[in-house]
Amino acid sequence: MELEKDMCPIMPITHVDGFISSGKQYDIDIHLPEDNRSVIYGVIKDCYDEPVADAVVKLIELERNGKETERKPVTHTFTDKQGQFVFGPLCANKFYEIEIWANKVKHKKISTTCEHHGKCLKGEELDIKE
Repeated sequence: MELEKDMCPIMPITHVDGFISSGKQYDIDIHLPEDNRSVIYGVIKDCYDEPVADAVVKLIELERNGKETERKPVTHTFTDKQGQFVFGPLCANKFYEIEIWANKVKHKKISTTCEHHGKCLKGEELDIKE
């Protein structure tokens, strides 16, 4: 089986010659061309060296124009249970940075009475179930 020559070499398409019916097996060897794309891979850990799951990791391209740097958001992802994330493929000869948000804050509802009606700060009602 040969790869279609007009297709992108990093995502080959192959054709199976024949009708697939029950009880048949096709063994396919696919040879991919050299892949020299760049990626950013990382692991997010907390201060106790534990992986942080579900952290938001944002990829930003930095475009430098003289003395100024323009920050262009590219994409974002979430870390898996092992705290891992990956971005790619990335363009060569570009500058990138990542921003990370990890929220392990537990919200608690606090109730109090106000002695100065109309003059104290009032919060919004939260519908949080514990």
